[in-house]
Amino acid sequence: MPPDVGVGQLSTAVATAAFAGLGLIGKACVVAGATAVGGCCVLTVRRFARVAVARGRLHQLLAECAGEDARIVITGATNGIGLELANQFRRHPAVSLLLGCRDMKLAAKLFPEGVEGHVRVVHLELLDLDSVQSFTDEVHDFLRAGEPGLRLLVNNAGVMRPPGGLTASRLDPTWQTNFFSPFLLTELLARRRTTDRVKLPMRIVQVSSRLERRSELSEELLERVSRGEVGEHAYADSKRALMLWTSVRAQSLAFRGAAYTHCATPGMVDSQLGRHSVHPLLWPFTKPLRMLLLRSPAEGALAVAAAGLRPKAMETFGRYLDGETELEDLVLERMGEKQFANKVLKWATTATMLEQRADGYDR
Repeated sequence: MPPDVGVGQLSTAVATAAFAGLGLIGKACVVAGATAVGGCCVLTVRRFARVAVARGRLHQLLAECAGEDARIVITGATNGIGLELANQFRRHPAVSLLLGCRDMKLAAKLFPEGVEGHVRVVHLELLDLDSVQSFTDEVHDFLRAGEPGLRLLVNNAGVMRPPGGLTASRLDPTWQTNFFSPFLLTELLARRRTTDRVKLPMRIVQVSSRLERRSELSEELLERVSRGEVGEHAYADSKRALMLWTSVRAQSLAFRGAAYTHCATPGMVDSQLGRHSVHPLLWPFTKPLRMLLLRSPAEGALAVAAAGLRPKAMETFGRYLDGETELEDLVLERMGEKQFANKVLKWATTATMLEQRADGYDR
């Protein structure tokens, strides 16, 4: 190699010669590959920027309403949106967390500080309504204790097409996780608050989905679900039931129990929700596509949390939001479905044995 030729110049010359020696198809492949890599890099940078913005806004909203003793309850906190919420909330010095988790071993790894810090993990099996009732007692005691500050419940846990048969209550797992369990938790908590005359207001966010628009929910389908049969759109149907119930109960929950309830959609998020829709061996390979096309968990977490943290969260009730954007006033805009919504309420009350479970609270 001549002394006046550097290694970099030689490498460039070799690469140029190699490229020149390629055929038309080869050159096209090289250009396409370089373009794809560059495009992925740009999208990745943009994703990280969106994550930073979402987390920054979440912390800003939290700081504005936390108070001196903020207490937050999250269900389904070991992955996806729930894990992101827990990780961001616990960074605030005034926040204490109560996390409802099914996998206690995983929760112990994710939150090693446990009861010694500001995070408390409690077992919650949403496929067992007795477990939901026991968890409700924990939630009530946790939220009414402490000094004044934010009180927030995020019913986050959800599933889509999970394997397995009916639950012990003879209910479909999708329906029980997405609707019956948050219904029971919210209604029992409201009874406890009324009985114990809790005055400190709280905010409740029910995580819904825009997919509820695909729902084919009807009285006939309610009867089929009661028999353990579900349609093709169980996820969408369960989310629509959640929103109809909210539409007829939000006002009473706010006026009688100072519990301001809203629904929120996180959008299409890169989480584990869709893992049962794909073969287990193929699911890991969908990660790059999910990262490029879907919202990050941070963006989904903001979309959910903002419904309960925004300044108007306790000035209104029964709103359906995507972040800080209000999509619908469920109480007013679903007034035409009120009769059916009340049937959904009565149906869920019977299916969960709400009155029998609440009997001890009302005495």
